Amino acid sequence: MKRTHPTNVFICECITQSLFRLMKRKSYAKITITELVREAGVSRNSFYRNYQNTEEIIRQFLEGKTSVWWNGFIANPDRYPHIISELFHHLLDMKEEIHLLYRAGLSHLLMEHIVLCGRQSRTEELRSTYQTAFMSGALCGLVNEWIVRGMKESAEEMEQIFSSHNI
Repeated sequence: MKRTHPTNVFICECITQSLFRLMKRKSYAKITITELVREAGVSRNSFYRNYQNTEEIIRQFLEGKTSVWWNGFIANPDRYPHIISELFHHLLDMKEEIHLLYRAGLSHLLMEHIVLCGRQSRTEELRSTYQTAFMSGALCGLVNEWIVRGMKESAEEMEQIFSSHNI
């Protein structure tokens, strides 16, 4: 659900930041809604008005960050040939949150997000749809391995790896 009212946007931001703060201090599995809303300074009603569970917070965080990145990316056509390095720069901007997801055993949420982003570009043309699915899967594997190895390679190196025929 799209949050547009300034107060609601603020509440969602407070909840999201509070969840990540709590994830730095303790196990994700031990974070309760009561503790989360207390940390955020909002009511339980505010939480349940916006989210069904804490995974939804993370999904919306990823969606929001990617939307901002994508809108900035498509506004600059000179960046198009480097979409892969641009994507890895985007992931580096979320490095802390991504590490928290992996530490919490929630890497599947990032992989799910990558696949869903690929699905948004589906067309009616069957070949294009399968190519996009193939590329999304390959990208998931590459991103996952890069994260597990500590995100040491630069975005440009990752673009070279992804673009090479040695994959």
